[in-house]
Amino acid sequence: MKINEFEKKINYTFKNKKLVQLAFTHSSFKKKEKNNFSYERLEFLGDRVLSLVIAHNLFLAFSNEDEGALSKRHSDLVSKEKLLEVANELNIKLFLRSDSAEKKYIKIQKNNSILSDVCEALIGAIFLDSNINEAKKFIQKYWKEKIYKNILPPKDAKSTLQEIAQKKGLPLPKYKLKSKKGSSHNPKFEIEVSLDGFKSFTAYGGTVKMAQTNAAINLLNFMKNKNLY
Repeated sequence: MKINEFEKKINYTFKNKKLVQLAFTHSSFKKKEKNNFSYERLEFLGDRVLSLVIAHNLFLAFSNEDEGALSKRHSDLVSKEKLLEVANELNIKLFLRSDSAEKKYIKIQKNNSILSDVCEALIGAIFLDSNINEAKKFIQKYWKEKIYKNILPPKDAKSTLQEIAQKKGLPLPKYKLKSKKGSSHNPKFEIEVSLDGFKSFTAYGGTVKMAQTNAAINLLNFMKNKNLY
């Protein structure tokens, strides 16, 4: 798929094609191009644009909810998981520019954290190429259904596990960093969660928070399968 076909898919045509190319450029590509540019700065910008647009949408859509409920919705909607859903819907992996080594390129294509980051970079690129309104159109197109999907604010796995512990009269769950691997641009954290009376579970994530959430999910799944909550 070419860039112009991608533009048709998202219903936006870039005036500055270099921006969309940059949004798809992994840091390993700079070695080949001999420059210092990749999607990371655009990712930083796109993260803030997405956060603002989602916050504004939630403020208008759920006028009866307090700050706590809106925050839960917001955290869920700007999470790496939701970004990955959009990245996969757009087939972003087909456009990644990276190291030419085939094995490494395939590995990067399958890296969920990278795909999520590139999705944010794409939002940043649209914002820079035009304005907040165009970025808002893109976000609303791919997040609108997600915004209204949950009638009640979603509970994250860590909050659910904490509530279960409190109901059972147990100390709060403990999270321990077991290891950190990978580069500074693509870290991989291993977190162990423990709860009195249950075996410990570990999980990985691109951030400590994500790894903690994944570990909590593993423990919750175990408890659910054993009918323990």
